[in-house]
Amino acid sequence: MSLSKRRRLLHLPSVAAFVQIGLTSLLVAGCGPVAGEYPTVTPSATHTSTATATVTTTPTPTATPTVTATPTATPTPTHTASPTLTPTPTSTPTITPTPSRTPLPPPVATLNPQGTVGLGIYTVDVPYDNFDSVYRFESQVRHKMSYVLWFQAWGDGDSAFARGRIWDAHRRGLIPVITWEPWRRDFTNTVATQPDFTLQAIAAGLQDEYIRSWARSAATMNVPIVIRFAHEQSTEPGVRSWYPWQGDPVGYREAFRHIVEVFREEGADNVEFFWSAMWLHQWADEYYPGADVVHWVGTTILNHGTEIPEDWAEWRTFSRLFDVQYQAALQWNKPIMIVELGTASAGGDKAQWLRDAFTALPASYPQVRAVLLFEVRSDREYPSINWSIAETPASLAAFRESVNTPYYR
Repeated sequence: MSLSKRRRLLHLPSVAAFVQIGLTSLLVAGCGPVAGEYPTVTPSATHTSTATATVTTTPTPTATPTVTATPTATPTPTHTASPTLTPTPTSTPTITPTPSRTPLPPPVATLNPQGTVGLGIYTVDVPYDNFDSVYRFESQVRHKMSYVLWFQAWGDGDSAFARGRIWDAHRRGLIPVITWEPWRRDFTNTVATQPDFTLQAIAAGLQDEYIRSWARSAATMNVPIVIRFAHEQSTEPGVRSWYPWQGDPVGYREAFRHIVEVFREEGADNVEFFWSAMWLHQWADEYYPGADVVHWVGTTILNHGTEIPEDWAEWRTFSRLFDVQYQAALQWNKPIMIVELGTASAGGDKAQWLRDAFTALPASYPQVRAVLLFEVRSDREYPSINWSIAETPASLAAFRESVNTPYYR
């Protein structure tokens, strides 16, 4: 039976953490912060204590100094309080500037900077954890990540362009892949029409103010950004399976092209657009927006295994899931990004699944240029599924061994 029944994972950060070939080089981690985003506090003269007060006083041994008026030409002596007068003058204090963000730990070294395939990751905490979960993962797998994936919804509290988060990613040597979702998240009715965010409204320019705000902000940053607009849209035409932007090939193409046009008008040439579809060998070609507006092509590869209560549940190898889609994707002649890659454990050997996947890429799928891991320990809809490659020591070891080659940067 079709996988169209599968629902998507909730892409919200955890409560505790809450408060996008196109790119050819990996930015160097550890670059200094950009002025304006991480301001340096300059000590103000008003904070400096001096040993000489502006009012002539007679020091006394008491804790609270008493100002004694001295006869002067002034008819009426006036008590002018010193800003920081103390009984015992001390040296001028030095104010240490406080950074606006927690200092970043040293980055994990890139093992193979000239590699063909860049690795990336999604965790439920990014980007709101200052990418600490990415750093911990890099340390655990002993390999630097090139990309970091996160989600932002047009109608929710995370709708604004995340300038600070993007700088943080840049400083970590990570290229953001931002899944840009045109809706107000509603996982109780995921396919309900939301008039403000329909594909037709977007194509007609009704969301231009918002889109242009992102484009203008991105253009000023001059760092690489990948935008993944309205992902997994390519269901059977007329059918919405788990997102409101599914099932409308014409509307999707027009909305995608309009967004790219706005970004180009604003000079956001540092932004690349990722067309992320489903079932590339079935209806996806009807949704393809055009070679002139697409930089990356890709899809999600998740093996759900056998434990979940669905009639379509079975163990599927990486090649079974990806091979036919890869062959279809070659028609677009674009670099391919596998996004949200993961496997369950029930029904097969997770370690071998991972080993087979990363061994097959250089041998059988040379057009793939990026693989982003879905590093989530409990699926929203099927909580028993642990997608993490570190679920077991064996699966972690298999991943480490498989990517420890010059092919993966």
